[in-house]
Amino acid sequence: MRISKNKLALAMLNAGVESIRYLATVSGVSINTISRSNNGGTVKLSTLRRIAAALKVDPAELLEEV
Repeated sequence: MRISKNKLALAMLNAGVESIRYLATVSGVSINTISRSNNGGTVKLSTLRRIAAALKVDPAELLEEV
């Protein structure tokens, strides 16, 4: 699964999460994983769910549209 860079940035803004480092801390996902996904890499469903939960959004809202 790929996370949309724009959707992630918008969700972070709406949630008041100012940095990837802080997102990593509150989601329990490593900075490297978040950075890799932000640069077009794929993530596991469990990772997507943890990021979405930290941002208080539905995981589907973060997915890149195909």
